[in-house]
Amino acid sequence: MELKSTSFGKHLAQHPYNRVRLLHAGVEVSGDKHQYLIPFNQIIAIHCKRGIVWGELEFVLPDEQVVRLHGTEWQETQHFYHYLQKNWQAWSLEMGEICATVLSQQMASLEQMISRDSWFQLNELTSLQQSIREAFTALPLPLARLEEFEACRDNYHHCLQWLEQGPARVIDRNQQWADRMLERHREFFDSIESTPLNLAQSRAVINGERSLLVLAGAGSGKTSVLVARAGWLLRRNEAMPEQILMLAFSRQAAQEMDERIRARLGIEGIKAWTFHALALNIIRHGSKKSPVISQLESDGQVSRDLLINCWREQCSQKKVQAKGWRQWLADELAWDVGDGDYWQDDRLARRLAPRLERWIGLMRMHGGSQAQMI
Repeated sequence: MELKSTSFGKHLAQHPYNRVRLLHAGVEVSGDKHQYLIPFNQIIAIHCKRGIVWGELEFVLPDEQVVRLHGTEWQETQHFYHYLQKNWQAWSLEMGEICATVLSQQMASLEQMISRDSWFQLNELTSLQQSIREAFTALPLPLARLEEFEACRDNYHHCLQWLEQGPARVIDRNQQWADRMLERHREFFDSIESTPLNLAQSRAVINGERSLLVLAGAGSGKTSVLVARAGWLLRRNEAMPEQILMLAFSRQAAQEMDERIRARLGIEGIKAWTFHALALNIIRHGSKKSPVISQLESDGQVSRDLLINCWREQCSQKKVQAKGWRQWLADELAWDVGDGDYWQDDRLARRLAPRLERWIGLMRMHGGSQAQMI
């Protein structure tokens, strides 16, 4: 079936399209120099309008595109429009059922993912959103038409929200899951350390992101969080003891973690390492050789003695250095600095040595060797 402009209408309309033909699942709009095939799955709406003399057909397409046919006889335009609408709507109902099935399957997959009894990682959102986009692309109807079908409407809106508000919905979902975990495992968080973990510590423990940065001051319970985190992974069967690696900057901190893990978790399989000890262990296992480590790295007292000796040498040889150090110790640290060669005071040197070590550690974090800094 087709509809053509009248000769007079074609002449007056001066429009590139003057003929439309109904196909099996679309329409073909053409003119003397132009031809446009419009599949049903690209049509958002079809409008039939009456002008002063002739009729007009209007096909609304995605991205606000419109294709019009002018100069057709009004009664013929109405007849073609009703027949076209009947075929298009019948096709749409059939495709709507397919869309409902696809969206229902996508919703089931989405619900399964977000209802898991585990933390929803932000990197999983990318995979979820990609799955939704692929489902939308596979739909035989334009997305703008899904509102027309009751079986599609709710599932479409729910999927669309995960595309448009994904990060916020992940945060909200994890907040609800975390609240349930904190309530369900309250005994664990109250007894894992000598004093119950506070809310911030507990949330850091159960946070399941691949990387997590915890910023906290000295004595605020960072080691408690690490010990509880290891216990939480074991409790939830998310890791075996041999899969957990704990690192510390100093041997003292590593030993403290080891002791607390054994005392609180009753497990021998988790070992805390310093960064240097771990690197040395890797080298030994990888090369079957034992590298020689400077005493400056392995013996804290030797390192402190070297720092103090260098400091004393600077102060004794350079008056400007000695004056600067005296002023800083007295003004900034409010230490009692004696007269004369104050740098020879062993008590003062012992107090200063840990500070020098911390400064060296901070500077080495930003590049440079200990030899260069000394």
